Amino acid sequence: MTTGEACRSQTPKVLRNDVTIRPVVKIENTDTQTRIVYDPSDKSFYTIAWNGELYHLKPEVSGSYSIQRLATAEDHAINYLQGLALHEGSLYLLGNVVLKQGVSGYGKAVKAKITADHKLIWTEIFRTAEHASSKTLYDHAFSAICFSPDGKDIFIASGSRTDHGEVKDNDGLYPNLREIALTSAIFKIPASTENLILPNDSSALAPYIYVRGVRNAFSLAFAANGDLFSVENSGDRDDPEEMNWIRPGAHYGFPWEMGGNDTPMQFAGYKQDDDKLLNHAYTGYQIGAFYDDSKYPPKPKNLTFRKPIQNAGPDADMYRDAVTGKIMDASENGKTISTFTAHRSPLGLVFDTKEGLGGEYKGKGFVLNFQEGTASYGPMQDSGRDLLMLDLKKNAAGDDYTLHAHRIAMDFWEPTDAKIVDSKLYVLEGRGQIWELTFPKEIVTSTQISQPGSLKAYPNPSQSKMQIEVPAQQQAVVISVLDIAGKLLIKEERKAKDGKTELDISTLKSGIYMLKVESQSLHLATKFLVNP
Repeated sequence: MTTGEACRSQTPKVLRNDVTIRPVVKIENTDTQTRIVYDPSDKSFYTIAWNGELYHLKPEVSGSYSIQRLATAEDHAINYLQGLALHEGSLYLLGNVVLKQGVSGYGKAVKAKITADHKLIWTEIFRTAEHASSKTLYDHAFSAICFSPDGKDIFIASGSRTDHGEVKDNDGLYPNLREIALTSAIFKIPASTENLILPNDSSALAPYIYVRGVRNAFSLAFAANGDLFSVENSGDRDDPEEMNWIRPGAHYGFPWEMGGNDTPMQFAGYKQDDDKLLNHAYTGYQIGAFYDDSKYPPKPKNLTFRKPIQNAGPDADMYRDAVTGKIMDASENGKTISTFTAHRSPLGLVFDTKEGLGGEYKGKGFVLNFQEGTASYGPMQDSGRDLLMLDLKKNAAGDDYTLHAHRIAMDFWEPTDAKIVDSKLYVLEGRGQIWELTFPKEIVTSTQISQPGSLKAYPNPSQSKMQIEVPAQQQAVVISVLDIAGKLLIKEERKAKDGKTELDISTLKSGIYMLKVESQSLHLATKFLVNP
C-alpha cells in the first residue's frame, strides 16, 4: 500500500469563473488508467488499468489517499481491461483475454463482492467464443459496462476489429475477414447472469444484442430521464466523432456510415488520393487501408440507420469540407455536425443524474476528449484534451436530440474517465492523475409546499420555530438539519402526533439548509431558508 501525492507540474485550465480545480491524487508507475468509480460507503475510488490492474484509493484523515492494488490479470485473467462498474457492493470488470498477442482472444466479464479485507473472489459473468484479432490498433475489443437505472440489466459495448469495414486478415491468417458477429455491438444481459457463453454466431447472439452498428462505444451512460447514450470515435478519415441516443433494436450505421458520412469504399471507383477527408498523416492512409474495394459488403436495403446527435456548438464542432478540404467551424457558419470534431476521441461520458450541480450545470451531461490536436494530427484546429458540458434538448416529437457543447476545462493530459459525486466532478488521466472540479451547488431561496402526503415545512423562509407535517400515520420520526456542505447541525427524535411536530431552529445562522425526516418507512427531505 502506498500514499498518493496530489501534485502535478501542470494544472488544467478552467474556463469558468464559478468552477475550481485541484489535484487529488496520482497513481504512480501504472499502465494506462482507463476507468474510475466511486464507492459512497467509504468515500473511496476504484480505478483500473489496461494491463488488468485494479486499484483502491481510500481517503485518509490527513486529506491524502492510500492506494492499494487489489488485483492483477493473474487474478481475473482479463489482460486487456477496459470496463469497470460498481453496483450494490460488487465490482464488475470487462475486457478481453488475449490468448496470443495479435492472433486471438475472447471477451470476458467478471464480478466480485467487496469485503472488508478486500480479498476478492471473482465470478465469471460471461465469456465469448475465441475470435480473431486484426493485429492492428483497430481491435477495439470489449470496453464499456454500465447498469440500467433499475439495476436489472447490464449493458456492454464491443468495438469493431476494423477501421471502416475493410478486410483485416492478419497477414492472411484469417482470409477476407472483416467484422464478425461479436464486434460492433452493444449487448444487454440480465444483471444476475453468471457463466454465460456468447458464441460468434449472429442467430445465437440475437437474444443479447441491444443494438448494432457502433464502431467503438467506449462510454455508455444513462441520463436522469432513463435514456441511454454512447460516445465513440470514428476512423482515420476526418469523420465526426459520434454521440448517439441508444435505443433497442436500432442500427447506428457502422461500417457503412460514420459521423453522418458514407464510408467511401462502398462505392465503385474510389480513389484514396482524391478523398479530401483522408488525412495522409494517419495510419489508415499510410498502410493503404483505403482503396477501391469491389467486394465491400453493400449497405442493407431494408435497414434504416439511426443518425448521430447533431452538435450546434459553439465548441467541438469543427469539420472538413468534403469538396474543398477546408476546415470550417459549423456553428459560425449556421450549421451543425454529427456530434464532435473528428479525432477528439470522446470518453468519460457522465450525467448529473442527481442534480447535485447548481446553476447552468444542473442535470447536464459532460464528456472528456482524449486526443490532443496538432497541425497535422488529432482534432482539426481544435486543441482537444478537454472537458465539455453537453446541453441536450429532445425535440417536440420526442424522437431525437440536439446538443450544444461548451468547453469547461482544458489542458488535461490524455483524460480517460470521469465521475460526478455531489457537486464535484473527478477526472482520471491515463497516467494516473485524478483531478477534482468543484461546481456551484444548487441554490434555492424558498421551497414550495410539498404535494399532499409528503413533507411540509413552514414558514419558509423561517427564523425561530418551524412547523413540520408528515403523513399522518407516522408517529415517531427522526428530524435532521444539515448545512449545504452536508454537515449535521441538528438531530432529534420526535413524536409527530397526527403527523405534526415543531422544530426549534433559532440557533441556525442565516442561510440554506436541508431538512430530513425519517422513520422505518419514511425518508423525506426538503430545503429551507433561514432569514437574518
